[in-house]
Amino acid sequence: MASELSYVFKDHKENKMHWEQGAVYDLSWSSDGGTLTAVGSKGAVRSWRLERGGHKEGDELKTLGNNIERLAWCPAPSNAHLLAAASYERTVNLWDQRANNISSKLGTSGTNTDICWSPSGKYFAVISRDDGKLEVFDVAQSQSPAMAAEVDEVVCSVRWNPQETMLFLATHQGAVEVYEWPSMRHLTVVSGHAASCNCIAFDSCGKTMATGGADAAIELWDAKDFSLTHAISGHQSPLLFVDFSMDDRFLASASDDLSIRIHETFSGGLAHSLDVDSLTTAVKWHPRNLALAYGSAGSNKASAKPSVTILLKT
Repeated sequence: MASELSYVFKDHKENKMHWEQGAVYDLSWSSDGGTLTAVGSKGAVRSWRLERGGHKEGDELKTLGNNIERLAWCPAPSNAHLLAAASYERTVNLWDQRANNISSKLGTSGTNTDICWSPSGKYFAVISRDDGKLEVFDVAQSQSPAMAAEVDEVVCSVRWNPQETMLFLATHQGAVEVYEWPSMRHLTVVSGHAASCNCIAFDSCGKTMATGGADAAIELWDAKDFSLTHAISGHQSPLLFVDFSMDDRFLASASDDLSIRIHETFSGGLAHSLDVDSLTTAVKWHPRNLALAYGSAGSNKASAKPSVTILLKT
């Protein structure tokens, strides 16, 4: 099984993009996979149009400014031209790719640790670093939050399920709080990790939920009854990111242990692994191909510079 899985990625190579913006904070693919956008600790947001043959130089989105920390392209075709970008200044900018300018500037209760679009593209949610407040904005009426809620636990990540019927909050207590959407009626608590639940992801059908914890475990859950189906081991340090490939066959994960691992979702078998030279700060699968983008923070080592890299088939 291991040799069969490794064959899938035997022709994949790491392709480093042009990057001078310091430690990578976040990155996001456009819904069609044609654009990869990243933000770092220095300078403007940078985007690359990934056409045949690649495009390593990229363009700076200077109209977004230099204080962006989190960003996400809208996944829905109806609003695919919108990039949500959260800044240090307690704002989220909605940047319109067609106009090459900010279409809306929205105030939030604090600086934001996570930003997430709903699958329909009608809403996006942010979590405040300052007070732990969850705020959800309706894009059609975005000047004030459509919903704001104080959360008792420290929230690490927020996600909708693909059917957009539930909202999930991964918490510092190692659990996932599940709410009905849009009523925000609390449904249940999914408890699994011995330490903080740092990240959460869903497969494209909404049948499987993956969580990654500070206990170095990856757990996969039946998203209907929230029973634990199986766990994946291999990382030696707290999980930072989990993400399903476009066909749901593979789950990518990154950890404090300076490794990125790609496991087969069903069997848990290891298909590919990458040893990186500094902390991984973002991991995102391409929405249409088996290409994985990841960002790094860099370190004091001369050889460990911050970078944006795409693992893709040559």
